[in-house]
Amino acid sequence: MPKKAHLLDESLVLNMAEQILVLPIREILYVQAQNSYTHFVEVSGKSWSMSKPLRFFQDQLNDLGFFRIHRSYMVNVQHLRRFDKTEGLAYLINEQGIPYNKDHVKKLIQLSE
Repeated sequence: MPKKAHLLDESLVLNMAEQILVLPIREILYVQAQNSYTHFVEVSGKSWSMSKPLRFFQDQLNDLGFFRIHRSYMVNVQHLRRFDKTEGLAYLINEQGIPYNKDHVKKLIQLSE
């Protein structure tokens, strides 16, 4: 049976201390873990921080098209462009480079085959 269409299928809802954010998935470049915080970085360059670890969001993000390429980073696969093997950086559509783990990238390649 096909999944029922849902109003928020294309967005991530973040319940923050002072506001509730509705971020369209296509607008999120990547998510970064830093200590017990998770930073959501948008295409526009704006970022939002949540006081929860990345593992709290991981399953939901996997279902929304994100892939963990490093212990501290999950990228929106829609915005991923290339992996530079000599630099050890993954480049996004805005040419921003973020570190990646070779073993994680092998899993990504296996998923695409």
